[in-house]
Amino acid sequence: MMSDCNLNLTKIQSLPVIKTPGKYAFFVDITFDSIENYKKAIKIIELMAQEFKILGEYKDQKL
Repeated sequence: MMSDCNLNLTKIQSLPVIKTPGKYAFFVDITFDSIENYKKAIKIIELMAQEFKILGEYKDQKL
């Protein structure tokens, strides 16, 4: 799904959800060139995930 939307996955981390054995939370960092593709990916993830939260969005400071 990420590659279909031209997103680059730069980091993924999983942590077990306390009090819910077998359930994990995932934290990912991505980069992208197209805001439209990013928004498309968000809509897809919202349909697939039980819970989805964006913790931050930052503009790339390429020199």
